[in-house]
Amino acid sequence: MRHRRGSLAKDIRSALFKVCNIPEIKANAGIKIANWKKDNRIMKAYSSLWNTDDTGLSVINEIIIKAMPKESKNNCLTPSIISFALAVCSIVLNPHSNEIRCTEDAIKKRSSIFLMLLKENKIPKESDIPDDSNEKEKSSLDSTDESSEDNDDSRLFE
Repeated sequence: MRHRRGSLAKDIRSALFKVCNIPEIKANAGIKIANWKKDNRIMKAYSSLWNTDDTGLSVINEIIIKAMPKESKNNCLTPSIISFALAVCSIVLNPHSNEIRCTEDAIKKRSSIFLMLLKENKIPKESDIPDDSNEKEKSSLDSTDESSEDNDDSRLFE
């Protein structure tokens, strides 16, 4: 399951750059990340994550469909996948953070909030993102013990 989430996160990042038409950046780019996040194109892309239409979060839905081309819309636009994709994209583009690494903790924190809102038929907003300015997230997406996964994570690909 962990490998599948890591693979999906990578596909979502790749689709994010293409759908939003923004330059790619490596997670280990150091000081370049802060400058990259100040770019107007990145700020516009971040703002666009929260755009909605009658189908929900329009840009996120487009990113998911591009990241999961073999899946039907009904199979890939589930609340758990939408919340996961929104978590990944909001971490990568968030102009209030110099971090773009999608750690397990960061994704779980955001995804669980977004999933709860989606299950209540509410559209997540930027203001729903927890403030991590005083918190350093340590565990990476690829180094988490699978035995610590909770039930919501096991339903990620329902």
